Order: sequence, then C-alpha cells, then structure tokens
Amino acid sequence: MKIKYGWYIAVICLISTSAFSSNKIDTVVNVGNETGYSDSASGKIVAAIHQGNCNYSMVLLENQYVKFNTPDVVFLESDTKPTDKSWPYLEQAEMSAGYDWSFKKNGDPKSKWFGLMCGGVEDFYLQDSPESIDSENVSPELQDIKQANSLKCPASLSASGWVPTKNAGPPEGYIFQQLSGAEWSGFMFGFKNKNNDSFARISFCLVQGNNVLIGAAGNGSKQLSLDHKTLDEIRMTLDSFKFFQ
Repeated sequence: MKIKYGWYIAVICLISTSAFSSNKIDTVVNVGNETGYSDSASGKIVAAIHQGNCNYSMVLLENQYVKFNTPDVVFLESDTKPTDKSWPYLEQAEMSAGYDWSFKKNGDPKSKWFGLMCGGVEDFYLQDSPESIDSENVSPELQDIKQANSLKCPASLSASGWVPTKNAGPPEGYIFQQLSGAEWSGFMFGFKNKNNDSFARISFCLVQGNNVLIGAAGNGSKQLSLDHKTLDEIRMTLDSFKFFQ
C-alpha cells in the first residue's frame, strides 16, 4: 500500500448494543457545516460525514445519533434522545507546535464510545523506517507532532502489513487487529487493564490516500472497563466505514 504525506475531530459513543441489520439502508443524509448539509442525523440511515479532508460514510442504526459540532462530530447510541451531558468530550493541551488531544466521557466506564480525529499522513510515522532517519528531513515542530501521533497510532506499514511499534508497549498488554475496507487499511488496539479481563482504552487508525482517521476511547486517569464484546462491536462499526471524494 502506498501512503502519501490539520486536524478535524469526531467523537463516537455507543451506549447500548446492537447488530448491523442485513437489510439495505438506502437513505443518505449529508452531515457537515456546508450549505445544505444537516448538523445532525439519526438512524436508520447512512450518514455521509464531511469532516475537513476526511469524507466518509457510516451506517446509523435505530437509536443511533450523529451531530456535527464544527469541527468535531459526535456519534451516540442510546435508548433515549441524548442530552448535552451524554456525549464524550474533547480535551486539548497546547504543544510547541499545535495541540495534543484526548477524549473523555463522564459516567459508566463500561459505556461504548470513541472519538475521531482527521489528519494528514505527513504528520505520522507510518512507514516501516527508523524514526531517526526520518527526523533528519523534518523540522523540530513537525517532529513533536509526529512523536505525539506515534503514541496514538503505534503501528507501521511493512511488507507483511501493519505491525505494532515499540510505542504500543509490551505485546501481552494489548490485542492488535489489522483492518481493511474499500481503498483503505488500518489497525486497532485494545489495551488491557491490569486484570486482563477488560480494556482500559481502545485506539485505531484508518489510512486512506493522504488522510488518516484516528480513533480513541480512553478516559485519562479514570480507566475504562470495556469487554471483548465492546471491542467486537467497535470493529463492526468500523467495517461500515466507506470513504468518498
């Protein structure tokens, strides 16, 4: 796979369990901040999300909601209409070049949710090559950005596919899965809690052309407690993603 070398933000939260229907969903709703687009939608539909340079669609099932808050997008599955306090939220910290970020959510640590950021491949170490060699060709500011992103997307593309890097930590501390879709590929991590019975956080990165969608479910010092079923459901959600121009 050839990858070529800004941030836009999305948050996705699944609070109840549901399986993708085998019935085809024909209704498409454009979600974004452009004229004629909606700033929200709910299932059953296909939400075509226009988020900076990342244009992608995802299936919304019954009781699933999506809302565009320039520049972030939030997705929530709930039996009741979500309130403002139901959503996860973005936290940013100023860096020497731009901002670092993380997502948090109040409430049940077993809730299923994740956030999405849209970035450019030039801001990542995605090729299977030493970072020290790459650093000779980039500015110190860009190095800082790449280093921060290497913790969010701790895998590189090799001849055999995506493989975890040392930034992922010891292999016994996570589950790693390669992902693929129409003209995109990527990977997902489930980082285990100390008891190994649940996941403290989940992260994934999808690479398509010049763009990278970075997903994260984590809660800072308040670790999550996500089970294996949750990991499978997030994988199923990602399987519905399709990119478009």
